[in-house]
Amino acid sequence: MVGVTLAYPAPRGSVVALSGVDFAVAAGSHVAITGPSGSGKSSLVALLANQLAPSSGRVEIAGRVARIHQDLRLVPRASALANVLHGALGRLTFAQSLAFPAAETARAEALLKRVGLGHRLHAPVKTLSGGEAQRVAIARALMQDPDVLLADEPVASLDPENAAAIMTLLDDLRRERNLTLITVLHDLDLAEAHADRILRLQAGHLVADRVAGEPAPLLRGAAPAALGGMQQSGGLAVPGSLKAVAAIALAVAMSWGVMQATPGSTQGAFAEALRFLARLVPTAAQLAEIEWAALAVALLDTLRMAILGTVAAAIFALPLAAVAARNITPAWIGYPVRIVLNLWRAVPSIVWALLFVAAVGLGAMAGVLALVAYSMGYLTKFFYEAFEGADSAAAGALAELGASGPQRFVHAIWPVALPAFAGSVLFMLEYNVRAASVLGIVGAGGIGHDLKLAVDWSNWHVVGVILALLALAVIAVDSFSGWARARIA
Repeated sequence: MVGVTLAYPAPRGSVVALSGVDFAVAAGSHVAITGPSGSGKSSLVALLANQLAPSSGRVEIAGRVARIHQDLRLVPRASALANVLHGALGRLTFAQSLAFPAAETARAEALLKRVGLGHRLHAPVKTLSGGEAQRVAIARALMQDPDVLLADEPVASLDPENAAAIMTLLDDLRRERNLTLITVLHDLDLAEAHADRILRLQAGHLVADRVAGEPAPLLRGAAPAALGGMQQSGGLAVPGSLKAVAAIALAVAMSWGVMQATPGSTQGAFAEALRFLARLVPTAAQLAEIEWAALAVALLDTLRMAILGTVAAAIFALPLAAVAARNITPAWIGYPVRIVLNLWRAVPSIVWALLFVAAVGLGAMAGVLALVAYSMGYLTKFFYEAFEGADSAAAGALAELGASGPQRFVHAIWPVALPAFAGSVLFMLEYNVRAASVLGIVGAGGIGHDLKLAVDWSNWHVVGVILALLALAVIAVDSFSGWARARIA
């Protein structure tokens, strides 16, 4: 690194992160970079990792560089083995990365055993301790066959015992593989114990460069750090919760007029409603007259319509969501798709049912198509929000490893978004069970047809039975949904 200066653009001029930094690192050595927060350590590592270009000066690195991030940037739902295999993505095609070659798998297993995790190969990273996760990150970096290993605060979140063990492991691996190791450390004692040489940054300047174990020299002159002031404004602030309550109260008051009710009429309507509800409860004689087999078949058809409509909608929605997601597809493609989806969602399911009854005739086919059309608009929105909500750090780390866009989606975005994806499908299934029971009213199949006939003929006891059957079906689907969510989380 020769005469390197790095400046970031700012609203007024620029902010200098590094100024005139100049040093060389011997191959196979361990150099520790120290300094207070904000001194430029992370910027220096980003330059060495070729993630940033210097504003002036030059950075020269011999060989391949691998980086271990301070926050590790692993895929938490993937296993330790899968995360280490991610280190090979840069040299594999997309097809190969769907089922990693046996040779790569064997290398990843050997690396995990070397870092002491042979017994945790298939454990999801989210179940590992901090020290174990750090070892996975080290193995993933080594999977790239680097010549230079950059470790940004590799022990920042570990207790002293684990920190010492990780630093010892890094040193041992450096000697075994003849690596050049550059670590960023806050703990000067660890730097003294493990590094060959210690550099110190302050306010973007290299103020000390010494052999580990030698007395620390007086710091060279460094530009003073700029101090910023905080502005406070006075005045009485109204809590947001009170504003929300006031807005809701105002909306209710403005809407009450639509009821066209007086206290007396309201009381009479309530009494009439109770009498009507009593008519929904069948007597023993009425229960014996109900065609239970026909209602069971109709209810089963309703459930089948909901399942088929939901599954088909999810299949269509998945690629559309990938196209619409901002972190997957360029905005000039995704934005028009979002506009079309907003218009698509404006059509209620009952309207879709009327359209498909006109197109394909009466029956369950029209109902299934209506559920597919309606659900697809909402599932696409849920899916692309799940993709956009996935932690971008892991996907960014895979990009540094050389992974292509499809590889990043399959290995970093999809595993993180899977619980939200599954939850959206289950939520839509719950809704569609209810919706399918209504679509039959317009001739789109299911138990809604029986419900409409019962209402038309004022067979209120049959209406009550159908509503009870639907309630049981909804409870069963909700119970299944809760069970499935617990397994997927």
